[in-house]
Parts: sequence; C-alpha cells; structure tokens
Amino acid sequence: MHTLGILLQAGEDKSWKVRLCFAKSFAKFAEAFGKEISDNNLIQTFTLLLNDNEPEVKNAAITSLSLSLRFNSTEKICNLILPTLQNSYADSQTSFKAGVALALCEMAGIVGKDYTINKILPILIELMKDDNAEVRLNVVQNLIKLADIVQTDLLSPGFLTILTNITKDAQWRVRMGVIELVGDLSVKFGKDVFVKHLESIFMQYLTNTAAAVR
Repeated sequence: MHTLGILLQAGEDKSWKVRLCFAKSFAKFAEAFGKEISDNNLIQTFTLLLNDNEPEVKNAAITSLSLSLRFNSTEKICNLILPTLQNSYADSQTSFKAGVALALCEMAGIVGKDYTINKILPILIELMKDDNAEVRLNVVQNLIKLADIVQTDLLSPGFLTILTNITKDAQWRVRMGVIELVGDLSVKFGKDVFVKHLESIFMQYLTNTAAAVR
C-alpha cells in the first residue's frame, strides 16, 4: 500500500511532467493493481487528470482511459468518469475530443444499451458536428462498436440526419468514413434495415465529388 500512496501523490503532483507520467502509465498501474484497487483508489486521482490544466496531461489521460476501462466498475464509469467527460470535452483541444470519442465507444460495451442511448450517443452525435475533421472522423470510425450494444436503436432520426449531412462534409476522409460505416451497418442489420434507413444515404455517395468515396 506504500507504493499505492506514492502513485496517488504523483497523480496530484505540482509538476505537470510528473502528472503526465502518471497519466501515460495509468493503464499499466490499473492492470498491475487489479480491478478492486483501481476502482476504489486509483480512478479518483486519475479522473482529475481528465480536467488537468495542462493539455498534454489531459491528452495522455484520455488515451489511457480507453485502455483501462475494463478495470473500472459500471458505477464508477457512470457516476464519475462520464460526468467528468461531459463537463470537459466541449472546450478541449482536438486530440482530447478525438480521444473522448474512442473512450465513449469503448464504454458502451460496459454500461449497456439504455445508458448508451441516453448518455453516450447524444455526446457522440454532438462530436459528429465538431468543427474539426479529425474529431468527426474518429467518431465515425468507432461508431460500429455501438451497433453490437444498441442494435437498430442506433439508427435514430437524429443520428440518420447527421449521417445525411456528412455526405456533404468538406473533408473527403470523413465522407469515406461514413460510407464505410453505412456498409458495415448494412451488413450487420440486413437488407430490410438498409432499405428502410440507409439506402438513401448510400445512394448519395455514388455521385460524390471524391473519386475514392465513389
């Protein structure tokens, strides 16, 4: 427990470089100590780093979060981690928001269908509207992970509207990401769902200005 105490102090050290080392190594710490200690002791200190004043620390923390979620309980994810992300992602740098998108998609497999629909999906939809193409692309590339959890409930009117809007995205890589997502969803959900929800989106890409997308 002496080692644990030292680590927790490092996570709140006055030097941002020390906090950065803690953030980068958090997934390894969580694995070494196991789920019980990670969930009861480490995660409180780690969550502070998701709101750190130093952008490099925040970015390292969000990267480590996706790698360490399996060491946290659903309760901690819902009541501690997600509220922290909800309060910090909007005004953060591009790399942090891109990391939030990945972490949220990973969370879905832990917190279940209802929580994903009510809490996680609305944030992802907002991130799909982000000004930065890297953020939009990162959301699109990871959304297929939600399909296993929420099934066809993923195809809400709001979600489909965003997919339709992105057919006109300024960045062809984002448009490419959407058509790949539409293809994956169509394979997963079958012909009837494709015809009802996705065909009109798919057809718009056949006349896309980017040859790689067509």
